[in-house]
Amino acid sequence: MYADFDFYQNRYYGDALTEANANRWLSRAGDEIDALTFGRLVSAFPVTESDAEKVRKAVCAVADALFYTDVQRIAASAQKDADGQYHGAVSSVTSGKESVSYSVNGNAATAYASAAANPDALTALVQNIAVKYLANVPDANGVNLLYAGV
Repeated sequence: MYADFDFYQNRYYGDALTEANANRWLSRAGDEIDALTFGRLVSAFPVTESDAEKVRKAVCAVADALFYTDVQRIAASAQKDADGQYHGAVSSVTSGKESVSYSVNGNAATAYASAAANPDALTALVQNIAVKYLANVPDANGVNLLYAGV
């Protein structure tokens, strides 16, 4: 796991995850980052602290996205009518005291709702988030983490 709850809370300044669920989402986010970086982090984690911090922040940001997408998925599945249509989308989530608010117009237009309903949208969301942090970040061998060549 590339980031822990302490980093998430005190360096990334995240507030969606709790200490109880952070390892679950940070681990899954790490798996997503490994897939995007072709497994380079496993054997060649960046050696400079600023690059390592970018990787950890990418993991935290992806963890947040996976968490919010899961919240949307759960809410949407609970909101299906007899025809299988979704009604209402989560409009906000608060981790402390675990509050979930639903939109009143039934519009599921958020990126998280789209990702919850479509695996391709989830992949695109994760990639877009990761690229913001990992663009031009080299691994320990000097190879850009997002480089797809050989």
